[in-house]
Amino acid sequence: MQSYIERQWALCMEDFGKKISSVGMDLWINTLQPINIEQDKLVVIAPSEMARTLIYSTYLDKMKEALKTHFNVEEIYVILPEEREDYIAKYSQDNPDAELNILEPKEQTTKNPFNPRYTFDNFVIGTTNQVVYAAARAVAESPATRFNPLFIYGGSGLGKTHLLHAIGNYIWEHKTTGLSIIYVTCEQFTNAFIEALRERHEKGMDGFHKRFRQADVLLIDDIQFISNRKGVQEEFFNTFNDLYQAGKQIIISSDRPPKDIATLEERLRSRFASGFIQDIQPPDFETRLLIIQKKIELERFEFEKGMDVELAERLSNFNIREMEAILRKIYFLANLHGKTVATREDMEEVLEKEGEPTVVSTTKVTQEKIINAVCKYFTIDKRDLTGRKRNKEIVEPRQICIYLMWSQLAIPLATIGQIFGRDHTTIIHARDKIMELVKTNKQTKKIVNDLVAELKNTQQNS
Repeated sequence: MQSYIERQWALCMEDFGKKISSVGMDLWINTLQPINIEQDKLVVIAPSEMARTLIYSTYLDKMKEALKTHFNVEEIYVILPEEREDYIAKYSQDNPDAELNILEPKEQTTKNPFNPRYTFDNFVIGTTNQVVYAAARAVAESPATRFNPLFIYGGSGLGKTHLLHAIGNYIWEHKTTGLSIIYVTCEQFTNAFIEALRERHEKGMDGFHKRFRQADVLLIDDIQFISNRKGVQEEFFNTFNDLYQAGKQIIISSDRPPKDIATLEERLRSRFASGFIQDIQPPDFETRLLIIQKKIELERFEFEKGMDVELAERLSNFNIREMEAILRKIYFLANLHGKTVATREDMEEVLEKEGEPTVVSTTKVTQEKIINAVCKYFTIDKRDLTGRKRNKEIVEPRQICIYLMWSQLAIPLATIGQIFGRDHTTIIHARDKIMELVKTNKQTKKIVNDLVAELKNTQQNS
């Protein structure tokens, strides 16, 4: 049975989660352990001096209301693990009749095997994934009646695993009448089969068959890693056939379509093709912006105004998983600096480590200065740079100039298009080409860094 302090602390944590970002909760709040309630304060243990400092400097104001509601105190007294025994001894000496309540770790009671963060509600729908989303939703709402098997493919970090877990979560929540749902990666399926073979009697394979062939819904992630080891594909083929003929739902993901999986046997390729095959494309600008805004909302991050648009523009070569990681890094860095709102300074520090050139302050750097710097660097005429010439000696500097205007001034691509007399598509192509070359071509990266350094010099000397 929970003690009073356990029950009240659990209620506090729920309230904290409404005001504090998930990064702050995970890094600092979840690590606190209440050990006592004094007359005017709650005593907690923090794991480090940094955690103690941040609780006092950054989070205490956001915690006061919940503390007042559930403990009738407004202050927290934070001690470190090495101070715990001294505190307990002193408190016990000063209050010999008082009982010291220590919060023990909670046991996990959930049985849902799917990631609770991967749901249909949290999946951002855009033009590049709306068809596959609709198919996944249809399968979840009515398993084995449409799109069986459902085969989802696309590059890493675009949302395939998210959709598989969303299907599992939906079925788990809405189809609770004894349905057996199994989610495994291809590697886990292979390892389970090999382990079953190692048994010296039939019990191993019987258990394997019972586990997989009696499933009502089978979700297999990363089928491109299916082994060509003898017996593995035979077993998967038989499992697939048994489930399909029994009217069970099969959902498969891969980083490529069945025809491009070199190790896949033709009969399996044919089985996959009998269902619904749909790809997920990398997100366009609008979808990237929606993803960033959704992530900020879900994680309760706070960013300076306009940073979401800038990030959507600048992260065009990053997949969704990488984009989310960058958002977490930016907010984590802001937290380490004792800030509750992430700034462009935090963004630039993170993006620079990811290979993105640092943006120069726009206070004194202008479009004209970027054009002049590029013309000087390549010894070309301004009229040629902004004109219609298409020879290589002009096109490459023009593309670099476009990239610098976008990355250093953060002005809209449409405005850059007006400067160069080009349409939006041409400007995007130039920007994306140089962005890729900065990551893969040492010479281009050197040119861009030289020009950024020159612009910084111009700023400092003007």
